[in-house]
Amino acid sequence: MAIEVKWSEESKRTFEANIDYLLKAWSEKEVRGFVQQAMYVISRLQEHPESYNPSLKNKQVRRARLNKYITLYYRYYPSRREIILLSFWHSRQDPGRLKF
Repeated sequence: MAIEVKWSEESKRTFEANIDYLLKAWSEKEVRGFVQQAMYVISRLQEHPESYNPSLKNKQVRRARLNKYITLYYRYYPSRREIILLSFWHSRQDPGRLKF
């Protein structure tokens, strides 16, 4: 049985915000690369959900770097075989606002 991936409202919002930023500052090529990398990492999470390091603030939350600037925060529930995507964090934001 495959591990189910669910997107939180914050993960949807931050994913779209990163795409909007890339469209304004870069090109469609970078947007496609970001989306492809995000989908690749999410597919890897389904196969190996504990392969990424725990967050520094909350050990139950894990972080997967998508690229130099963006990190995906997620939580894995082994008993439910479920991954909840929490946020796509851009490193140029105020680190004090990071919850995980």
